[in-house]
Amino acid sequence: MLVKIFNILSWMVFVYFILICIQYVFLIIVSFSRILHYNREDRTGFPFEESHAMPISIIIPAYNEENTICETIKSLLSLSYPKFEIVVINDGSRDHTLKYVIDEYQLRRVDVMPHGTIPTERIKAVYSSYKYNNLLLVDKYNGGKADSLNAGINICSHPLFCSIDADSVIEKNALMRMVKPFMLKEDVVAVGGIVRVANGCDIVNGEVKSIHLPSNRLVRYQIIEYLRAFLSNRIGMEKFNCLAIISGAFGLFRKDIVEKIGGYENTIGEDMEITLRIHRYLRKNHVRYFIDFIPNAECWSQVPNDFRSLRMQRIRWQIGLIDSLWIHRAMFFNPLYGSVGLFAMPYYWFFEMASPLFEFLGYLIFILLLFSGAVSYMVGIVFLMALMFGFFFSVSSIIMEEFSYQRYSKISEIAALILYSIFDQFWYRPMQAFFRLQAFFIRPSRRQQWGHIRRRTFAEDFEK
Repeated sequence: MLVKIFNILSWMVFVYFILICIQYVFLIIVSFSRILHYNREDRTGFPFEESHAMPISIIIPAYNEENTICETIKSLLSLSYPKFEIVVINDGSRDHTLKYVIDEYQLRRVDVMPHGTIPTERIKAVYSSYKYNNLLLVDKYNGGKADSLNAGINICSHPLFCSIDADSVIEKNALMRMVKPFMLKEDVVAVGGIVRVANGCDIVNGEVKSIHLPSNRLVRYQIIEYLRAFLSNRIGMEKFNCLAIISGAFGLFRKDIVEKIGGYENTIGEDMEITLRIHRYLRKNHVRYFIDFIPNAECWSQVPNDFRSLRMQRIRWQIGLIDSLWIHRAMFFNPLYGSVGLFAMPYYWFFEMASPLFEFLGYLIFILLLFSGAVSYMVGIVFLMALMFGFFFSVSSIIMEEFSYQRYSKISEIAALILYSIFDQFWYRPMQAFFRLQAFFIRPSRRQQWGHIRRRTFAEDFEK
């Protein structure tokens, strides 16, 4: 009887696996054609005077970021962009974040009142710099990342705002590439950039001097994971104007649209939630719009290098995914929302939110049948196909990366990534599925909190 039940469950996993394979292969094909398009377009330069580029406000929400915040600000001050301001939001940090920024950039308290109307926690003080007239620091009571972003929107003065994490560094020409869609099309409302792993990079004075594959094995698996997520998934979704998430680490938005929808929701997955809410608002009001993704606008961000931090981050990400999909469940398979409702929402419900359930079930069934000696031919084939496809998906992303951007140019580094793609299937992905599965059980107690990942300075992260 148990064998029959396991076989039925195996068939369920098999059907799920076939569907997800079709979906991923489709996205890989679309993504590869889009990367070719972006590479051709990038060689043509900017079809407008760079001095005419729209001004941008860069908002950096920060909570206990003393190790990286000054370096991040330094990288932004050196950007190749004609007009921008930097607004740092200190969300009641308990470390030296506030003091370090004030001392490093010679800030003094000023009388600046927020002109926006989005409700936020009370602001304690606003500081500006004698040396840099485009730098503001807002000190406020703790309210979470979403609340900090809303405070930044209320006080910033430009029509576009860029959200960036406090442990990130962006390339000098990244903003110019991000603003390009806004300059060419009036209906663009948001643009996402690619987030890359900063661990192992030599970052000096806020600039990425050289890129190396880090020695930390856990970080290497995350490099492969990031390539899969950005170069296969998000580029493919962008093609059909159904990109469901613009990473909170690097995204550019029209300020008026975000204000119209009431700013960010105080939820863990604020980046996905606001992207879906923009889709929902504009589709419901029959407004022509487009949300773009630029794969060569690059942001370098720290990732966890220990298991505890990785587990906490992935649980938070899964909680954010669940919350966002549940808040906007009315869009699921709803033709009113076009490609977002009919393609993106089912994809994220079935192949992102539910994937840890099916993955963990598949591993559990195989292990139980293996120990009971009842592994059927079909079960063995399905398990082998799953491993081979996972490897194919990872290697496809690595090939797209090397074909297009060649960030890891050494043959030894490329070979190492491909080798790690093999081992990824045997322990890293099962571990990820287990971490994400836990989010379904601890979700109610972890809402509206900042992440608590152990931060390091960029110099400490540089590993040759």
